[in-house]
Amino acid sequence: MIAAACSRAVNRALLHDPEFARLRGAARSTLASLLTASLGVPWALQHHQTATLAVPAALFAMIAPLFLREARLSGWLVSLLILCGCACAAFAAAATVAAQPMWRDAGSLLVVFVGMLCQSLGARAVGAALLTLVAFYLGLYLHPVDARLTEMLTGMALATLVVAFVGRVLIPVERVEAASSRSRAAFVRGVPASVAAAKARIALALRLAADVLVTGRPSRRPLSELLAHRLHRLAWRPALVATVAALLAMLAGSALSADRAMWAVISTFVVFLGTTSHQGTRARVMKRIAGTLTGAAASVLLIGLCGHEPWLLVAATALSVFGWAYYILHAYARGVFFITMLVGLVYGQLGFAIVPLARLRIEEVLAGCVISLVVAMLLMPSASAPERA
Repeated sequence: MIAAACSRAVNRALLHDPEFARLRGAARSTLASLLTASLGVPWALQHHQTATLAVPAALFAMIAPLFLREARLSGWLVSLLILCGCACAAFAAAATVAAQPMWRDAGSLLVVFVGMLCQSLGARAVGAALLTLVAFYLGLYLHPVDARLTEMLTGMALATLVVAFVGRVLIPVERVEAASSRSRAAFVRGVPASVAAAKARIALALRLAADVLVTGRPSRRPLSELLAHRLHRLAWRPALVATVAALLAMLAGSALSADRAMWAVISTFVVFLGTTSHQGTRARVMKRIAGTLTGAAASVLLIGLCGHEPWLLVAATALSVFGWAYYILHAYARGVFFITMLVGLVYGQLGFAIVPLARLRIEEVLAGCVISLVVAMLLMPSASAPERA
């Protein structure tokens, strides 16, 4: 009887999560971030540094696994290196301009624009955009310099090794049985019998390498044609609309708190990400507000009840990471609930007063969401209108 009940539960779970792909992805994010934090935090404390030294690396390890979808090792590693490169470059750039308000604001808007522009290029581009924005915010907020900046960047680079170990060894991505493509067959077929054939194969190898860098897999299309196609696919209109909303949110958020204004900017970015109409943006706004309100309340409650029980807070933090990774791409409001609770738990464990912080989080998110909704109603097309880039 128990076995039958378990079988029914598994079958129901498979209906909502075929092959447990979401479960495996959430487990990768949780395990990678916990391993990274468990390595970084003790090292920082041992060297008389604060625990925030490990925050950029842990966040990278939490976000990156969700956007590593390639079954082939070569494409998977290319995606991982691209994500790491974008995050490290954004973090270093933000730390460099943190003390210069004009460049700081311009950089934030540029990150929003480019991220929204490239969102239509696939999971790798979306992950790079999200990581770039989060890393830029962390660089502005933490504004590390000199040796501390180097240590944080080193931690982010080492986090890629943790992500690779978790994603390819501990919880490997699903393997697929794929037949060799014709382009690969042409490349590996025999040893060239002449100098002309050797030159042709070298050119083919270079083109395949370029295709792998652009798409993560070899292609028979010329690189110029591929790049032209990608340029045409860029989301120009959503990028412009989101950047206008981000500018207004930045002004409103700065009036609430100069240190947390990026929370409003991030809200505009995520509510426009993946939406093509003002109806879609409105639905995303409502879900973000609901998730933020409930997540902030949950974090205040947990810090109040478990503030003197660090292991309970660590367990709640791990649960928040898992819940965010499991739901964020499929049940947005629940994902926002868990990420808001995670933010509150992390800041609470770092010694911040949780109630004022939760109130400010709600205010910044509301500012970004309301501005995004107004801008979307004015500038985004209706769902019934023909879609245009």
